[in-house]
Amino acid sequence: MSNNPAIIEVQEFPEEIKKRIKGLELKVKLKAIALNVYLMEKKSLDTKLEREMKKLQKQYDKQAAELYQKSNEIIEGSRLLTEEELKDVDFYLEGDEASQKNSALIQEPLYGFWYNALKNSDIIAQEIKERDEPILKHIIKVEYQQQDGSENFTLLFYFQQNDFFQNTILKKKFVLKDGENPVKSEGTMIDWNEGKNVTKKQMKKKRVNKTTGMIDFTTQEVEAESFFNFFKSINLEDKEIIEKLVQETKLDKYQERMDIDYDMARMIIDEIIPYSLEYYLGVKINDAYDDIEDMGQDSSEDSDNKDDNKFR
Repeated sequence: MSNNPAIIEVQEFPEEIKKRIKGLELKVKLKAIALNVYLMEKKSLDTKLEREMKKLQKQYDKQAAELYQKSNEIIEGSRLLTEEELKDVDFYLEGDEASQKNSALIQEPLYGFWYNALKNSDIIAQEIKERDEPILKHIIKVEYQQQDGSENFTLLFYFQQNDFFQNTILKKKFVLKDGENPVKSEGTMIDWNEGKNVTKKQMKKKRVNKTTGMIDFTTQEVEAESFFNFFKSINLEDKEIIEKLVQETKLDKYQERMDIDYDMARMIIDEIIPYSLEYYLGVKINDAYDDIEDMGQDSSEDSDNKDDNKFR
């Protein structure tokens, strides 16, 4: 067997392309065959580039993980600040803060840090309801773990002891198909304290007695919008669940919930964890997404300007 990457690539090339080349007239076919050699070499380069990028990404992720760990130690208050971390402190101090610095160096969690960082993200803020806010203020650490050998990942939220639930860690794992499409998510079952479940609410329902005409009311527990719905498990590959949802015309809503959860997870991993201080301070609000919108707006403005120029 040849070790030529181009030849190996030809064997894996889509049959439709080879079929179309065979259907060309001879003089065109010969040129297409020759062009295909360079196409295959380019494909080989693409594969090599992808391998190198994955190696570089692993090195970057390892170094970044160390930075996240050090940041989390400060946020959760697991250690005192170091002299190296405070080398630029004089630039930031005002008034008599310099004389109070030593007494302010306390080893304790930065209360409400992750709540503010999450709240200052437009995408996450849409899912945070008023009843969620006092719970989210108890988050002391957020981290994610990449599953070895796959694109599957898990988000972990660490909580201080609180009055709402017994869990100290809430997890959400995403299983991806073809490395990019979420098909399953596994969330922690939250052990809510009595009367504290913010994903449920009580609704009064009116009932009319058909015989007597008397009206009474019954209380019914229904689903409530909440950030903590994020931790509910979803399985788009379970045929029984899908069939039941189709019959109840709820499949679209089920799939939409997966999309919402995945977008939230990617936002937290790609933006909020790496740039947590910027989100906490409110100086960075979904910049990556805003850039896309700005580009669209600029394109529209450019188009309008070109139209205006036609009449000048």
